[in-house]
Amino acid sequence: MSFDWAVVGAGYAGLAAARRLAEHFPEHSIAVIDAQRAGEGAAGRNSGFAIEIGPSPNAKVVSPEATYGRAYRINRFGQDQLRQLVKKYQIDCDWREVGKYQSAAEEHHFGRLETFARHLEALGIPHEVIERDELAARLGTRHYKRAVLTKQTVLVQPAALTRGLALNLPSNVSLLEESPVLEYETGADVTLTCPSGTVRARKVILATNSYLPQFGAWADGLIPFTLTAALTRPLTDEEHERLGAPEPWGVISIHRFGATVRYTVDRRILIRNTIEYWPEITMSRQDLYARRGLIEQSFRARFPQLPDVTFEYFWTGVICASRNFTAGFGKIAENVYAAGGCNAGGISRNTALGTLIADYAVGATSELLSEVLAMPTPAWVPQRPLRDIGVRIDLARRRRGLGAEL
Repeated sequence: MSFDWAVVGAGYAGLAAARRLAEHFPEHSIAVIDAQRAGEGAAGRNSGFAIEIGPSPNAKVVSPEATYGRAYRINRFGQDQLRQLVKKYQIDCDWREVGKYQSAAEEHHFGRLETFARHLEALGIPHEVIERDELAARLGTRHYKRAVLTKQTVLVQPAALTRGLALNLPSNVSLLEESPVLEYETGADVTLTCPSGTVRARKVILATNSYLPQFGAWADGLIPFTLTAALTRPLTDEEHERLGAPEPWGVISIHRFGATVRYTVDRRILIRNTIEYWPEITMSRQDLYARRGLIEQSFRARFPQLPDVTFEYFWTGVICASRNFTAGFGKIAENVYAAGGCNAGGISRNTALGTLIADYAVGATSELLSEVLAMPTPAWVPQRPLRDIGVRIDLARRRRGLGAEL
């Protein structure tokens, strides 16, 4: 099969890139290729936070504008793209513009929250500092002692959102699912070899996030991490009342390796509390269930009033990060462009980056694209086995002081 454009990856970046290309060239043929069905990969397995801003992982922030301003503009652009599409196509994905609680369960993390709030104030980003009693009334748990509510985060059901985006692509976009790319060859045309055949395209955009290094993109900078999560059965009316009948909410720990927790529209509780360097990316069922105890421990610590609530689903997901917490973005070979490296903020960020990489590939310009092009590239990390040793040591160091944030 031959196309004018091929986009590899049907996650947020890939779907956004394909849609933007179709806007630029409604007469061009565009293929979106994915190894799985859209919504089954990392785009559908995350915790469903389309964030506007999160605290910097760097201990010292010299300039709030340089650190937060650009990230905020990128994320808000991505949110705006998604909001328009959800409204236009009436995508049923539990879209809730309720913000997120950046929270601390231990007082020695209050300093991070105070610094975060101070930077938000300097930039005029809507937020609210909430203390323990009010927080407990909103969440139904007294586990957290303080939080900064960033008011523009959107909570979604990510698999439903991804699937809805994929099923409403423009008419000149073909979605080729369950078609892993086994080989690709650059040149005047780019050739992508899949199990069921070959796709040729004049130009290609790679939007595979954690798998970008397998295509030779930032292989010395992007690092995949595997996370595990679980979702309870729906709470009964009585259990919901026991929590204080809260509205849907989402909590992200101020500690980068702390638990992410959500109370969903259908009254389930989601907990994600492990992040590991897993070079093979895919975790076995046995490895997944070995982490079940940590998730249950987090649940019992937060919700002792729900002793009979059990988990219905356990799963793994993958994020892609870099040592300096930046993304890969740009032209990587003749007729090949790439964008990825979500650094755990993929819904908003990768939607924006996918849209902007399409603009870049067609020669369009904008202030935001110029800002993205000015970002530093992913910082160098050694190849394996030195990478394996170094990343695991660094993870162990960063987990110190996790305590009740787990």
